[in-house]
Amino acid sequence: MLPLLAVKTLTLTLALVLISHHVGAADIYKFDTVTTLPDRQLMVHLFEWKWSDVAKECEDFLQHWGYGAVQISPPNEHLVKYSNNDVPWWVRYQPVSYDIISRSGNEAEFKDMVDRCNKVGVRIIVDVVLNHMVGIGQKKGVDGVSSSGNSDFDGTAGVENFPGVPFTKEHTHDSQCDHDIQRSDYQNSATDVRNCRLVGLIDLNQGHPYVKQKMQQYLNKLIAYGVAGFRFDASKHMWPVDIEGILDGVDKLREDIFGANKYPIVMHEVIDRGGEAVKVTDYIIGIGRYINFNFGAAVSAAAKGQSNWAGLLKLGPGYGYGNLDDFDVLNFIDNHDNQRDSNPYVVTYKDADKYRLAVSFMLAWSYGFPRVMSSYAFSVSDKGPPSTDGYAIKSPTFTDKNECAVESGWVCEHRWSEIRQMAKFHSVTSGTAPSVLYTDGNNVIAFARDGKGYFALNGGGSDKQINVDTTVPEGDYCDVYRGDVNGGSCSGLKVHVDSNGKATFNIPANAVVAFHLGSKLGEAPKPPVIPSDWKSSVILFFKPTTPGQNVFIRGGTTQSGSCASGPDQQPSDNCAIKIAHATESKPFNVEYQMWSQSDDYLDFEGAELRQGTHDGNPPDGTPLIWTTSDDAAPEYSHFNTYGPNYWLVEVKMDCSKTYQGWFELKGYVTNGDGWEPNVSQQSCSGNAGAGSQPISGSINHVAKCGSINVFEWGKGSCIVNNL
Repeated sequence: MLPLLAVKTLTLTLALVLISHHVGAADIYKFDTVTTLPDRQLMVHLFEWKWSDVAKECEDFLQHWGYGAVQISPPNEHLVKYSNNDVPWWVRYQPVSYDIISRSGNEAEFKDMVDRCNKVGVRIIVDVVLNHMVGIGQKKGVDGVSSSGNSDFDGTAGVENFPGVPFTKEHTHDSQCDHDIQRSDYQNSATDVRNCRLVGLIDLNQGHPYVKQKMQQYLNKLIAYGVAGFRFDASKHMWPVDIEGILDGVDKLREDIFGANKYPIVMHEVIDRGGEAVKVTDYIIGIGRYINFNFGAAVSAAAKGQSNWAGLLKLGPGYGYGNLDDFDVLNFIDNHDNQRDSNPYVVTYKDADKYRLAVSFMLAWSYGFPRVMSSYAFSVSDKGPPSTDGYAIKSPTFTDKNECAVESGWVCEHRWSEIRQMAKFHSVTSGTAPSVLYTDGNNVIAFARDGKGYFALNGGGSDKQINVDTTVPEGDYCDVYRGDVNGGSCSGLKVHVDSNGKATFNIPANAVVAFHLGSKLGEAPKPPVIPSDWKSSVILFFKPTTPGQNVFIRGGTTQSGSCASGPDQQPSDNCAIKIAHATESKPFNVEYQMWSQSDDYLDFEGAELRQGTHDGNPPDGTPLIWTTSDDAAPEYSHFNTYGPNYWLVEVKMDCSKTYQGWFELKGYVTNGDGWEPNVSQQSCSGNAGAGSQPISGSINHVAKCGSINVFEWGKGSCIVNNL
């Protein structure tokens, strides 16, 4: 795991780049945050849907099943070209102008869709095509070529005129490269990948001030209508510095919808599965997230039987190539491009139950921001969406099971019963950490989502019975993968959880068992309440770190008797003190947010039995976050008045369990120092700690309950101030 100064990087080199970006306190995270509702941290790609149908789907379905955002097809004016009485899907990716008129609808219909979806809390993410215009040689009125609007255009080589913007040849990269990207360029020349033509498409120069201005006008028009963000098509083929220049002129989101000072989420299509001249890490510092093609490949390999499922219990940052930090990635199983490969390396809707398992795992796991694909049926890769005349898109129709009718031509994976139920599982468990991970070492995996739900997957060929700690309250729960709650009973499997949170149940072969608080029969459990007499205690710990390290503390009071010598004994450990985390954290503090869950004690043992993991990686005690005193920096904390490299945690604490109001602690650093060396602390400065503390002979730091305590790694100096 990475120190939170360097969470935007996987290498020391990139960490140094990040620090150089951080000088001046620019908010490098502002285009990373998805402004969906807290319980709807999920996107669906309604590929090639009409705007009127998207609006209706937001109102009738998406808002009720935990979907918080919709990625729509490009809304700009585009090429129209018939092939075998059909208009292929890829015409949407050949812009003619930035007018909002496409086969999905006109500008008024687009605005109506955005308004209606926002009213029910579903955000619109627009697929924007800024890398290029139409393919070279395409000219309106020649060989049946036209457009979705009224703009003229001439893509003839050497002419390249688009009066609907307007753009001319001078606004392209022709002067740098007037031919296609060659196959070898992808491994050897980032310059050619970014300046030459992608499969003949006329490449725009985003570094040209006029081009940048026209693109900013287009994006700001969409923002003014109320969209929440953008998928940048073909970001791999644009220079990151040019993208940054475009985004520098992009407006903030509408305050009446999203609140003050919010920026659009920006997600970059960069296909990099290793060995590429263009790296995904070029697109995550200050300009948004990377659309992670490596996630779907990893999960699909397990679903196809090419690897075992057990390995995915570590799927997160650093897992294989390209899996960056949680807030750097948009994860998905398949998309509209790779599902059309002649031999897809990912599972698709055509793989039926294997696909259901893959998508279900994505929705149960906690890594990144997930996107569900929603397709139409195709047998030929170029096939356009269901239509009445090859161009006019047909609306989907639905069965009595709330799925899309086969005869309509729409697949609608997001409505499949198993996937929509797992979308609801994702909604209920959103923000919680995986804990008490279980595996048979091969193809059976299971994990809790910290008191909110439980997920078990059997990718093997025979049934498997497991006895597990679910972490959820006692009661009966309905398995939602093959059933639902139906009139106070379960239409499928019912799972009983005992007073200790344990359950025994059978997982059918190639299937899932999943249940959550929303599928509990009877009265809903009440959330725990922090006792009113517990006091806030703050620890600031000065410890410079390197990429790959995190700082934890372990502690308690050794004055209460002998400490437990083994793991998972905190409830009976005389040294352990009950705590509840209260640290104000930011969206990029993902490690802390996961590791702090079910961290119920300050103790010397390390991880607790049910303590949250960060994408399967266990904590090494009570986690801290990296902070600075620079109030313009996103890592700023008002408790820190000292400078950078102060790791911080705030906890509510039962001060009556301390020794005369004081307790002990020691630092622990992963992937480096391990335990902090012994210290000898005599007295502290500060307005709450003057004089000697009452614990003598301790080899640990000694902190005062209900105060701000400041320490330095390996040193006995301390400051104790009133909160």
